[in-house]
Amino acid sequence: MLTYVDFHLIYTLPVIGLLLLITRPFINRSEIFKIAFICVIAFVYTTPWDNYVIYKGVWTYPPERVLAVIGLVPIEEYMFFIIQSVLTSLWTLLCVRWSTPCLNFNYDKRSYQLIRWVPITFLTMVTIVGYKIAIPGQATFYLGCILCWVSPVIIFLWCGAGNFFVKKIIPSTIAIVVPTLYLCWIDQVALKENVWIINENTSLNIFAIEDLAIEEAFFFFVINVIIVLAGTCFDKAHGVIETYSLEYPQRFSMSWKFICQLFWAFAKSEYNMPQNITVDIKGSIGILTVASKSFTTASFLFQSGIRLDLIILYSFCRVTDDMIDDELDVEKKKRKFELTERFINELFHERKSDYGVQTKPQELNIDWTKYESELTDVEMACFRGLSRIAFYLPRKPFDELLEGYKWDIEGRLVRNEDDLLLYSTYVAGSVGALCVYVMMYRCDNGKYDLVENYNYVIEKAYQMGQSLQIVNIARDIVTDSETLGRCYIPTEYMDDEEEEVRILCHEKQPRSLGDKKLKKYSTRLIHLANKQQLESVGAIRCLPHVTRGSVLATTDIYRGLVSAIQTSPTYPTRASLSKWNKIAIGLYSLYIKSIQYFV
Repeated sequence: MLTYVDFHLIYTLPVIGLLLLITRPFINRSEIFKIAFICVIAFVYTTPWDNYVIYKGVWTYPPERVLAVIGLVPIEEYMFFIIQSVLTSLWTLLCVRWSTPCLNFNYDKRSYQLIRWVPITFLTMVTIVGYKIAIPGQATFYLGCILCWVSPVIIFLWCGAGNFFVKKIIPSTIAIVVPTLYLCWIDQVALKENVWIINENTSLNIFAIEDLAIEEAFFFFVINVIIVLAGTCFDKAHGVIETYSLEYPQRFSMSWKFICQLFWAFAKSEYNMPQNITVDIKGSIGILTVASKSFTTASFLFQSGIRLDLIILYSFCRVTDDMIDDELDVEKKKRKFELTERFINELFHERKSDYGVQTKPQELNIDWTKYESELTDVEMACFRGLSRIAFYLPRKPFDELLEGYKWDIEGRLVRNEDDLLLYSTYVAGSVGALCVYVMMYRCDNGKYDLVENYNYVIEKAYQMGQSLQIVNIARDIVTDSETLGRCYIPTEYMDDEEEEVRILCHEKQPRSLGDKKLKKYSTRLIHLANKQQLESVGAIRCLPHVTRGSVLATTDIYRGLVSAIQTSPTYPTRASLSKWNKIAIGLYSLYIKSIQYFV
C-alpha cells in the first residue's frame, strides 16, 4: 500500500535531492531567499483554497494513507505546497540562469504595453469565467476553482515581469513543461494507488491520460507557471538593481530596505529606464564574444551580478589592449595610451589611496565629448561601462595595467623570468586582483568586506593572473610575432638572443625557428606558469563559497590550453579548445575538483 508519505519519499524528495546536487554550484543567498519567499507565499495562498476545495468534496484522502490532518488537509499535502515550489524552482534555475538579465529588458513602449495588457485582459475574463462556473457540486466546480484562484496571481506577476518572461520564453517554457510532465506522471501513479481520490461529481471526467483528470494536469501546469513566473519577477527585479545600481543603491541583504527596493524594481517598466546602459553592456559582450571565447564560456558559471561586472571589467581591459596592439603608428599608439590614462585619472581622481574603494554608487562628472571624437562606439561603450562600476574598484591595478601598455608601446624586451613576471603582473595580475573586488562586492553576502586574509588573497590573485598570462604567452609565440612583431619569451631562454629576436620581432618569421625550439620555449613558459598556479590556487578557499567552484573552473578552462599545446605534435599557431572541451573541463572543476576547496 502506497501512503502519501511513501509517495514523497519515492517520487518527490529524491528528485529534489538530485536537483540540489546539480544546482549546488549556482545556489547563493539571493537564490535561497527567492525560493524561500516563493515557498512561503505558495503555502499561505494555497492553504485556504485547498481546505475549501476539500470541504466541497473535490478531493478525498483515505485515512489509512495519510499521517494526520490539519484543518481538512493532510500534513503531506501541506508538504506538497513546499515540495513542488522547491522542485520547480531548482529546475527553473538550471534553465534560465544562463542569460544576462539586462539583455531581457524590453525598451519598446508599444510592444511592452501589448505584451503586458493583452494577456492581463484575457486573464481577467478567465477569472470571471472561473468564478461563474465554480458552482459546488457541479462538474465545472474543480476547474472553476482553479481558474478563479490562479488567474489573479498570474495577472499580478505578469504586470511586472511578463515582458521579461517573454524575452526568455524558450528556457521558461522548458522550466514549466518538464516538471509539469513529471508531476502529472506521479499524480497518475498516486491516483491509481488511491493515495487521493478525485470526486467525479465535481470534475469534467475528461482525462489527459489514463486515470489523470484534465483538471489535475491543468492544475500542475498553472502552478508551475506561477512558480516560474514568480522566479522571473525576482530575476527581473534583481537584474534591474544590478544594471541600474545608481538608481537602486541597496545591495542584496535580508533587510526591509532591500525588499522594498526589490518591489519597486519589479514594478518598474523597462521602457522608462535609460536604454544606453544596456546598449553599452551589449557592446562589451560583443567584444568578448569575438576576442575571448574562453572567458565568455567561463563567465556563465558566475551568478548574474558577478558575471555582468566581470564582463564590463574584462571588456575594458580587452578593448584598451586592442587599442594599443592594433594601432601600427607609434604616435597614434601613444595618443590612445594618453587617452586611456586620462580616463583612469578622471575615474579615480578623488581616491586617497591606491586600494581605497567606495561602497555606494556615485555618478561621475566625466566630459565624454573629449573621448567621443577619438574612440569608436564599442570603445566608448566599454569606457562608459567601467565608469559605472569604478566606485568599488581600486586605482592601483589600473595604473599597473597602464604600465603594461607602456611596456608594449616602448617595445621592451623580456630579458629574464623576473621581467616576465613583472610584465604579467602589469597586464594580467592586476586584472586578477580587480576580479577579487568584483566577486566580493557582488557575491550577495550583504556587506562589502574582503576576507580576513585580504593581503594574502590579493597577492595570490596577482599570482594566478601571472600564471594565466604566461600560458597565454606560451600559446601565442607565433601569433605575437606575426601580427605584432613582439616577443615575450625571456631572452635568457634563447640560444642566440640577437638572431632570434631579429627573426621574431623584425622579420616576423617565427616558424623559421622550427617546431622543436618553439615547443621548447613554450614548455619552459608552461613550467613557470604551473609553478605560479600551484602556489596561488589554494587562495580559492578564502573566497566566498559561491564563487569558489566558478573561479576554479574559470582558471582550469583557460589552463586547458596547456594540454592543447603539449599534446600537439607540432607547435600550434594558436592552440584552442573546442566548446565541448571547455564545458567538460568546467563541469569537472565545478562539481568534482572544487570539493577540496569546501572541506
